[in-house]
Amino acid sequence: MFNLVVGMLVGLVAALIVIPRLTAWFRAKKVEQLVMRSGEHDPNHAAKAGTPTMGGAGFIAIVILGYVILAPFLNGINVTAIVVLLAILLYAIVGGFDDSIKIFNNRDEGFRFLPKLSIEIFAAILGVIILRMSDFNFSLALPFGLPAIHSTVLYAVFVIVWLVGWSNAVNLTDGLDGLATGSAIIAYSAYLFIALQQNNMGVVLVNALMVGALLGFLVFNHYPASIFMGDTGSLALGAGLAMNAIVLHKEWSLLLIGIVFVIDTLSVMIQVSSYRLTGKRIFLITPIHHSVEKGGLTGNVDHPWNEWQVDALFWGITLVGTLLYFMFF
Repeated sequence: MFNLVVGMLVGLVAALIVIPRLTAWFRAKKVEQLVMRSGEHDPNHAAKAGTPTMGGAGFIAIVILGYVILAPFLNGINVTAIVVLLAILLYAIVGGFDDSIKIFNNRDEGFRFLPKLSIEIFAAILGVIILRMSDFNFSLALPFGLPAIHSTVLYAVFVIVWLVGWSNAVNLTDGLDGLATGSAIIAYSAYLFIALQQNNMGVVLVNALMVGALLGFLVFNHYPASIFMGDTGSLALGAGLAMNAIVLHKEWSLLLIGIVFVIDTLSVMIQVSSYRLTGKRIFLITPIHHSVEKGGLTGNVDHPWNEWQVDALFWGITLVGTLLYFMFF
């Protein structure tokens, strides 16, 4: 419990100090979101252009440095915590390169799909190697009473899919001020509690630092945001959640705890499939949080929702999914 309190306080205070200074420095260096989506079906986010981005570098640095400093004093050094941190760091680096291409090439897209996917898979393979070098149990429990899978190869493939999939799912959700940040706070809090139940003080410390840092970041990232997390933050957050679920052997928990990320990702998949097969769109715009922003729950574009309303809805869904997991699993 001490790890939880200290980690959250350190993360929160550090973020409240670091993020405003990082925002000012990024603004001075023109590390800004220069191009926003402005298509026919898109919400009007033109006013967001010029907002500093890559803010994820701030809260990730706080978590990593906080762990390095605090872990020796709080009995928080273990392989599982280090693996979670490495997943966060590796995907932050991938996201950082992606953000850099967008910023310095003055375009809305960074890495092309295949190069980006290849680098994400490579980062996931590094995670698998590190897990394999430890005494980690490469077995996957299946839901509904099905027999567990005891195969190193199959579990390695699962880890790769989980890391790549969830990092991109959180990335898709990071489309409104504070949306991904608030959802991630709830999700990381859930794994903080699970780690506490398992007496894994290393992972408790990592997640406590992350929750505190994200709470501090949300002060500046809520609508109207003065800084965005960028792919640097969103890819790292998704990878960290996936690795949390893996090292705590609660792999399938993310389907409920991360239900908002699932909904956003499925909406994109459904929209793309429908358009390619029939030429028709199911939703006004995807990811679906933009559809809600543009037309509320009814799709009436004459009554759009503001970003606070959309955030509240999706944060609430995340909280309900998390509570359902703890109630029934």
